[in-house]
Amino acid sequence: MNFKEQRKKSIQRRLLGITIAAPAIISTVISLLRMLYFRLDNGTQIGGMIAEPFKKIVSAIHENTQFLSFFWENSPTPNHMNLPEVDNLYFLAIYLIIFIGFAFYTSGKKLAVRLSEINTKIENQLIEESIKGAAARSREEIELTTNIPSSSIFTQIHQLYLAPVITAIVAAALIALLNI
Repeated sequence: MNFKEQRKKSIQRRLLGITIAAPAIISTVISLLRMLYFRLDNGTQIGGMIAEPFKKIVSAIHENTQFLSFFWENSPTPNHMNLPEVDNLYFLAIYLIIFIGFAFYTSGKKLAVRLSEINTKIENQLIEESIKGAAARSREEIELTTNIPSSSIFTQIHQLYLAPVITAIVAAALIALLNI
């Protein structure tokens, strides 16, 4: 692909990444808040006392974010006590979508950085060719003849494979320590 096509691809990847990750992040946060509200109280008096301030906080957040009613109504409520539930699988799928969105965004960002470096080299080449005189090529000619190899989002091992697992392990440890 040439320079202009890669620039367009960089913008598309960043926009796609934001479009994928933003709703997934909102849904995940709301799912965790719903889990705090519905699953924290275990029916005992102490559990009720511990859950009461969290329920008030979640209720206040819900009242002030009515513009996100779609997410409040449709986000799954995970149940950490019963892992094979369907809501847990939906939550996990949405959680993983966050990292896919971040991978697209990072891929586009890396491509933009690479294109910025190539742009500097093109400008340097334009200066060199203007010194030569009559046989100088235009910027468009240089951009069209500059081939840039394609890159894939699946080469980002850390973001797609390690980050979700490490984040899940840390969250599970926190839940275990807090006895939620």
